[in-house]
Amino acid sequence: MPSFIYVTDVFCPWCFGFAPVMERLVGVYAFPVRVLCGNLVDEPEQTSAMGTPRLRAFFQRLSDTTGRTLGRGFFQLLEEEGSVLMDSSRSALLMAALKKLAPGHALAQMEAFQDAFYKDGRDVLSLDVQADVAARWGVQAGDLEKALASDAVRDKARREMDEAEDILGDFVVYPTLFVKTDDGELHAVARGYAPFEDMEAKIQDALASGSSLNAVSAEACGLDGTCCAR
Repeated sequence: MPSFIYVTDVFCPWCFGFAPVMERLVGVYAFPVRVLCGNLVDEPEQTSAMGTPRLRAFFQRLSDTTGRTLGRGFFQLLEEEGSVLMDSSRSALLMAALKKLAPGHALAQMEAFQDAFYKDGRDVLSLDVQADVAARWGVQAGDLEKALASDAVRDKARREMDEAEDILGDFVVYPTLFVKTDDGELHAVARGYAPFEDMEAKIQDALASGSSLNAVSAEACGLDGTCCAR
């Protein structure tokens, strides 16, 4: 059976915008989804660094393009007094812990934390916030804290981030969605934000022809909306 491999990041704004598209695709195709965490914020950074007029204009463009409105709480994080830390390695560790404690819900868990950050303006690296969101899947705060400190979970998070980097190759763009066909081949059907209709057509092409699809979308993600090719 084909499957989706979804490379995303808690702190990726275009990934937040892509969530409804991803949910529709999963609903239509019912493929298993493997979620891999990227490394968008590879050096810890304060949210107040995104409070410039240019980036605020970018966030408005993102909302206009995707139809997803960023919340008032998020914009409060852009102020000095409301600033919190972003660090993709720590959010990847969180996702690895949840895969261990509440497996089978990785897509919903990723989207829940993207919503917590971009809609509600919550500090998603705070253990209290993490435990509150994780409680939706029956995860206890103490168990989450232990998992976050586990060497095995840390190793898993690092391996998955390395795997994400390897399969992205020269186009380090979030979100990226692959279809893995029955022959084991990966077909990139989204590199950056794209609407549902575009994704559906590309998935049908991949399933029918097996051709490799590697076009980069116009809406690809750095925190400022620029392409993260390396």
